[in-house]
Amino acid sequence: FSMLIQIQTIQPSFLLPIPITLEVNISRGIKFHIAGNVHSSIKENRQRIYTTLKNCGWHWPGQRITLNFRPLEIQKSGSHYDLPIAIGILAASGQIKSSSLDNHLFCGALQLDGRIEQTKNAFNILESASLCGLNKVVIHIKSAECERIRDFFKGIEVINVSRLAEVVDYLQNNKIPKVPCNIPENISHDFFGCFSEVKGLAAYKRALEIAAAGNHNVLLNGPPGIGKTMLINRFDSIMPPINPQEVRLVEMISSKLERVYSKWRPFIKIATVQNVKSLFGSIRIQNLHSVFMEEEVASKLSQISHDGELGKFHSAIGGALFLDEISSYPKSILDTLQIHLGDSNVQVLMAMNPCHCGYFNHPEIRCDCSAANLNRYQGILSGAILDRIDLMPNYSSSEKRVLNEKSADIKSRVQKAWHRQIQRQGKQNSRLALEELRKWILKDNTLRRLFLKELKVHKWSVRKQRSILSVAATIADLNQTKPLIDHLQESIALSKPDGNSVVSKEKPSSRRSPTVILAPDIKIKGPERRQPGSFGSGEFLVHSIGPLQPISTTMALGEPNTPSMVLRQSLNSSISVA
Repeated sequence: FSMLIQIQTIQPSFLLPIPITLEVNISRGIKFHIAGNVHSSIKENRQRIYTTLKNCGWHWPGQRITLNFRPLEIQKSGSHYDLPIAIGILAASGQIKSSSLDNHLFCGALQLDGRIEQTKNAFNILESASLCGLNKVVIHIKSAECERIRDFFKGIEVINVSRLAEVVDYLQNNKIPKVPCNIPENISHDFFGCFSEVKGLAAYKRALEIAAAGNHNVLLNGPPGIGKTMLINRFDSIMPPINPQEVRLVEMISSKLERVYSKWRPFIKIATVQNVKSLFGSIRIQNLHSVFMEEEVASKLSQISHDGELGKFHSAIGGALFLDEISSYPKSILDTLQIHLGDSNVQVLMAMNPCHCGYFNHPEIRCDCSAANLNRYQGILSGAILDRIDLMPNYSSSEKRVLNEKSADIKSRVQKAWHRQIQRQGKQNSRLALEELRKWILKDNTLRRLFLKELKVHKWSVRKQRSILSVAATIADLNQTKPLIDHLQESIALSKPDGNSVVSKEKPSSRRSPTVILAPDIKIKGPERRQPGSFGSGEFLVHSIGPLQPISTTMALGEPNTPSMVLRQSLNSSISVA
């Protein structure tokens, strides 16, 4: 006597479970064998399954039982193999019909009295079954999730069971247990607060509105205590719904992280400095950052068999990630962030101060930073990271008094702009390629001339060109119009961290000379254009603005081994041009 049974089950992975085939064979003999690269925890399941079958009134076959798990290159572990092993032994011993096991997937841990524990990560298990072509899944899930999961997987019949006896009754008599599927009411989303609670900061609010509508990255750079963090903490109150093509991926990640399902976009706030692994996951997961951007991402992830740890960055996929005080993050995190900013579907919001003391270029409060410290601080964010940031609004302390709008009013405009983008192209403007934006926006001659004029002056990279055009498209969508010259001018102004005007009306040769900072109390004014009676073009005018007696003198950058040579060396090493 010998009988072989095959049962389909799964092995949990970093996101999507891996399909596993369990082979159960009963032949003459008295031993119990388990093969197929299994963990010691599965070998301990034998006594638990034996006791469960006995307690439920079933017979344990007194013959040689062999279990084989395939594929062999993947290590199997976990208590969810209890149910498939028990059903396989009953079918191989002839106690239940084996013909009813086709196209089924079994998963669940057994208790000694025959109860089946609720299975976590149910959505991803059904996603794996769908990719394998299985149309029936025997599992125990929460009743609140039952109907919602069935809505996602129309072609899969979910057999929600709570006891081993119910599974056997279903396989023998095709009797599906009646489990009440309580459809949860619409979950109310508690936002952190309302935009109207933050007074002023009209430029920041405008930038965040554009960012929410088009899914753009933002950097708020301003003095401490003005409300940057308070404002971004309320960003989720104006965010649009999840993009249709990302709903499935967001649900897969929510299921893996055991996060409560919500129709709202995830909004993750990083309060303290993390390490690279906690923020971006293990090395293997970091190497997969571009996979999450691809279409048919589920089929791509199902081919990845290794385990790994998702980071907080991945928990924000389909939503936004807030990195407060980005200048305090170590270089290792900033370098990894630079890679993920370009190839991910995570919107990144950042806030920082303009310098170490926080008051550089402040109109009222004096900055105490030295030139060296200022240069060091402003170099924390590399040019590559700044090139990947779409919106960098300029802070102004002399803003006109404006009405503090409520988040509901801003969100109404954001959702209208979002619907306009989804209907037009199926995705938000930040996901459009440069060629798509050029054909659409720059077909207008006026816009093309302005864009080419600015491109000639600023020498934008290809990435920055795409960023500016996508922001201009989002501004047009917020106004419910086609792209106009005002939209492109606002986009160009928001792309500059210094908030300069769009087009300089002066020629480069006639611009004012820079002011060079030697120390907190000493500034050097660079050479002006040479006029009759003025000093030479190689000379600098030094002003001391300290608390002592003011000094006004002229110093030439002349021969070596002179005080002027020391001044030249300082200029070459640690002077910042303000």
